[in-house]
Amino acid sequence: MTVEVRYRPEELTRLPRSVRYEKGKVIMIDQTLLPGEFKTIELGTVDQVAEAIVTMKVRGAPAIGASAAFGLALYADTTKAKTKDELMDGFYSAYDRLKNTRPTAVNLFWALNRIKKLVEENLESPLDEIKRLIVAEAQKIADEDVEANLRMGHYGAEALPEGNVLTHCNAGSLATVQLGTVGAVLRVMHRDGNLKLLWVDETRPVLQGARLSAWEYHYDGVPLKLITDNMAGFVMAQGKVDAIIVGADRIVANGDFANKIGTYTLAVLAKEHGIPFFTVAPLSTIDMSLKSGKEIPIEERKPEEVLTCGGCKIAPDVDVYNPAFDVTPHKYLTGIITDRGVVYPPFERNLKRLFKEEP
Repeated sequence: MTVEVRYRPEELTRLPRSVRYEKGKVIMIDQTLLPGEFKTIELGTVDQVAEAIVTMKVRGAPAIGASAAFGLALYADTTKAKTKDELMDGFYSAYDRLKNTRPTAVNLFWALNRIKKLVEENLESPLDEIKRLIVAEAQKIADEDVEANLRMGHYGAEALPEGNVLTHCNAGSLATVQLGTVGAVLRVMHRDGNLKLLWVDETRPVLQGARLSAWEYHYDGVPLKLITDNMAGFVMAQGKVDAIIVGADRIVANGDFANKIGTYTLAVLAKEHGIPFFTVAPLSTIDMSLKSGKEIPIEERKPEEVLTCGGCKIAPDVDVYNPAFDVTPHKYLTGIITDRGVVYPPFERNLKRLFKEEP
């Protein structure tokens, strides 16, 4: 499957890369400060990178994967190891530290395992060459993410109808290295004049739609309206939504997928109202080792995210259930937009075919 890529990244967004690497430091936009402050932070240790992932200074499956890869690059550039044994002991320690940050986003494990495999295949190389390979591969992962997003943007813009689109959480430039998965689709549609209005769910409990999506799309001049999560069904019933597009943190072999909590609700509502419902993600988000969404591990986060908002207490100290993601069954999906093309039902067969076609 091929698509004509008509725009360069800089033609679609004014935002810089959300995470990048310079020798000895990982530089990322601190997303916990948005929308109040747009600030980049510099991280000089693997522990700092891991903590940034856990505390969601960086978030979104592709951005997490790139950040973890850059964490290994940081180790390679700063290690004082004198022998290969010392280098590998430290490498595996860094790998484990980064691997244990967040459980749901498969891109994290994909990026770490890609570098681990490369290192283990080159253990006969000189010490400095192994370090160079780690850094180069991490940069390659980041660059490939931008290229994949650009392709997804053009594939998705062809698949979605012209009109008003609703999105949930943040799968924009901030959730990837640049452009976004959903974000690339919306930006290409906007550039083509086919996106009339973007509906943005606020996305409780951490408000990633309100804080991040509304901020970045407004920054790039995309026409939007922000709504609370529980308004989405009414907006659909009023005929004001022509399509829904969301990201994914893990898609499994049958097409079921995990995304930010609240996605499943939108999928059910979309089916009731006859609205096309798409998810968009690169191949690195697809986990063919799991047969159904029931096997996806779901991260449960701290109760403070529900009990407070913006640091203010909004509920008494009661028990809280706070899953970060839900799982949407594939029966609700119109299609899966990937960097290799749009996959339609039957997903189990067509996802397999997609991987067979991968070069």
